[in-house]
Parts: sequence; structure tokens; C-alpha cells
Amino acid sequence: MAEYDYQNRNVDSFLNILYNEGLTRSKYLTDDEIKEIITTIGIFKFKGYCYAFKSTSHSIDDILMVYFFDKYLTRIIMDMTSTIETKLKTTLVELCYGRLRTLPRNEKNRNNPFFYLIKRNYKRLLDVNGNRLVDGNGRPKEFKINGVTEGNWKSLNFTNVNISESYSHYNLYYKNKYDMSLNLTRYLGREALITTRGDINYPPFHYLVESATLGGIIHFIKYLKIGSFDVLKEVASSFGITPSRNFESYLERLNEVRNRAAHRERMFNRSYRSISRTGHYSFLSTSLNEHKFIDVYLYFFFMLNRLDNYTDIEAFKKEEIERLFRGFKKDYYIRQDSKMLTKRIKTKEFKKIKDFIIRGME
Repeated sequence: MAEYDYQNRNVDSFLNILYNEGLTRSKYLTDDEIKEIITTIGIFKFKGYCYAFKSTSHSIDDILMVYFFDKYLTRIIMDMTSTIETKLKTTLVELCYGRLRTLPRNEKNRNNPFFYLIKRNYKRLLDVNGNRLVDGNGRPKEFKINGVTEGNWKSLNFTNVNISESYSHYNLYYKNKYDMSLNLTRYLGREALITTRGDINYPPFHYLVESATLGGIIHFIKYLKIGSFDVLKEVASSFGITPSRNFESYLERLNEVRNRAAHRERMFNRSYRSISRTGHYSFLSTSLNEHKFIDVYLYFFFMLNRLDNYTDIEAFKKEEIERLFRGFKKDYYIRQDSKMLTKRIKTKEFKKIKDFIIRGME
């Protein structure tokens, strides 16, 4: 372990060091344009893309092209992960409410939209060895709703009227109209509840799920149960994944990739957590490194039920990976951000960068 040696540099001094070390200047952009772009990106983030080229000769155009491809890729990832998240939310609500409808009339859970607050509707929290998790005082840990998910429903102490909207957002509408104490009496009675906060106006389950974070949704899926109805097993089955214990790694990978994309981390050449491949996804991914991005991209298509048309991985690459590069090259917003670099760059140079990126993805 070493002591951190902080070096305070501005963009000009940083670029001078790169050029003195042999980095080729841009063929397409002025020095002022380069400086403006890197000032927007930030030196620290830009360095991560410089390191990708440390063993090859390259130009600043190469680095910027990789950066802007990664920025474009992040936008695609955010759209796909959001679509999967929406599918998870819908599936979770429909499966749980469907189960509640089938319960006996004398069962407190029957058609109870506040069932998620009842303590017996959760599995025990266990470690990887199947032992009960305990807190610092040796007491068994209990399920708690994700803090951000819960905090969205903090009670209002005033009537909120937003005159800029034609109708109220569902969150404000609910908090302005309904009272938790009345719902507590009607729906929860003498049931033992999970840990709750007095300042939260807990809504029906479908309201809560709609506003929940991805991490909060995953937490519900992993631990909710309604009698013998295991929510994790049922959601996994709806996505075509068995056994259900494997589905946890699918959810954790989704959360990992989504968080990296949300924070605009480098994506194309990173390593990702592996998962137990299944079905057609397993068939197509046989030759892929399970930790690299192309496997992650294939996984997205599997989760969205978009893989059936592909007979082999080369067909997938030819269509979907090529589509990424075509979209990137023509993207209006990327062209503006790159000072038209992505449009100006010559075909031969673009192909070289494309091949470099694909090697990083594989």
C-alpha cells in the first residue's frame, strides 16, 4: 500500500502531458474544441478511456470516439434496463394481486393492497449458508422497505396544489386524499407488521411499486411470500428462469449494470458479475466470456424476450451489435457533443475504432 500522491492539474497541463507522452493530436478538431470537450467530460473520467489505449499507438480522436460510443451505449442501456424494470414491476404487482384474489374470505391478506406491511408475508433473512442474519445485538434481522422507496411516501402536512399540471401526480394525489391511520384499522387490524415509520403514508402495493427504486423492487421479489406462494419463484418462472435461486443473480446483474450506467461509468470494456445462463440465452452464449459486455447485452435481450429470432451468436452480433454502431454514427446528440467528430471521421478510422471497441466488449 502506498501514499496517494495528488497532482493538481488543469485541462491544459493535462493535455500537454498526454501530447508530450506521444498522444497524436486531433485531425478533425481544434485545440479549443478539444479543451471544451474534455472540460465537459472531466479529467478523471477521461483518463479511464486513455488507459484503454495504454498498449497501442493512438490519437486523441480515438479516445474521444470510444468515450462518445460509451456515452451512446449508456443511453441504450438505460432504456433497456428501464424496460426490464417496468416489466418486473408489472409482473410483481399482477402476480401478488392475483394470489390475493384466490385466498379464502376469512384470510386477512385477501384482496388486501396493504399486505406488504404484514410481517408474516416475508421470508426469513438468511446468509449464503442458510443461517439467520442477525444485527449487532444478536437479534434476528427483519425485512425493511428500501429507505428511498419508503421516503417517497412521507406524509404531507399541507395540501399540495401544483397549478402547472393538468392533474396531480399519483403520489401527491394519494397523500392529499388518503389517511394511513384509517387504512391501518381497516386492512391491517391486529396483524404484526414489519418495521414502519410514523411519518410515512404507506400506499397500496401498486402505488408503492410504481415509485420504488430498482433495488427496492429486487428486495421485494427476493423476500415476499403469501402463504406458500413464493414471489421469487413465480417472477423467475414468468421470465423463463429455473430454478428460481438462479434468478437472484439475474436481478443483481441488472442492478449492477443499471447503477453503472446511471452514474455514467465506463461500460464497454468492464467486467460484470456472471449468472447461470438458461434456455436459448445459454445456447447462444456458449462461446462468450460470461463477464464481458456482449454477454450482458445478450442477457438484456433474453430478459425482454427478444432472442428467439437468432439461431447463433454471430447472427446476433451481425444484427444487434452492428445496429449499435450505425445508431452511434448517425446520432444527432452525439454529433453535437463531439463537435461533429463522429460525422467527420473517415470510414477506415471509424472501422478501426469499432474493432477496438468490440474487442473490449468481448
